[in-house]
Amino acid sequence: MNQILEILSKYYIWIIFMGAGIVIYLLKLSPLRKTMLFLSVIILGFYLGACPCPSGSIFHIFTSVGAFLFIFTAVTTILFGRVYCGWVCPLGAVQELIHADKYKVKIPRKIDKYLRYMRFIILGIFLYLTIISSRYMWGKYDPFKVLFNFSGNRVTFILLLVTLGLSIFIERVFCRYICPMGGVLSIISRFSILGIKIDKNKCISCQRCEKICPVGAIENKEKELIINKGECIDCLRCKDICSKGAPNCR
Repeated sequence: MNQILEILSKYYIWIIFMGAGIVIYLLKLSPLRKTMLFLSVIILGFYLGACPCPSGSIFHIFTSVGAFLFIFTAVTTILFGRVYCGWVCPLGAVQELIHADKYKVKIPRKIDKYLRYMRFIILGIFLYLTIISSRYMWGKYDPFKVLFNFSGNRVTFILLLVTLGLSIFIERVFCRYICPMGGVLSIISRFSILGIKIDKNKCISCQRCEKICPVGAIENKEKELIINKGECIDCLRCKDICSKGAPNCR
């Protein structure tokens, strides 16, 4: 019991943010999402130093840091989908807030498909390094460590500049192609109980939702729009832009 209370006291701010994100998402209060992302950057990012590291939480189960954030996020993902990625994570928030939509570059679907496998390659490499060294190796190369903690080596500083630069043109580039945690959650969320789906009876295939999706999770298959549950971050932007009410959380 004492151990549980100790864990909760250590992560209570993360729990509050996660709870708030889930409630706002379920109530479909999408106008509050930008506020949530901004607060996430300030509090979870700069104030807490993004510690524990969101993108590296998967590696915590192999070190002495503890696995609470990963387990907590995995459970909420199974229940509600990737609300954590879309409403809470400070790393994703930074990328989304600095993205310039008028300069948006859309990655061709075929190239995008293969680039997403990079997350799993990176995951495999750092899992191996973590296991053989019993140390949190991802932390040495996480570019956002430099941003939120004002510390890091020359390599991570360069990686940060490249990541932020690309984020201006490619929405959530780190989330889509690099983040190890994002790769794991993309698998878990395929089995989520709740999530956004497109009502085929209401959809007129105007493709407005496909164009606005920040992570390219909406695919046009044989003139039918389908949401890839694994990649969807439940941001509700597709729901807000659809005049027919086809995308819905259920």
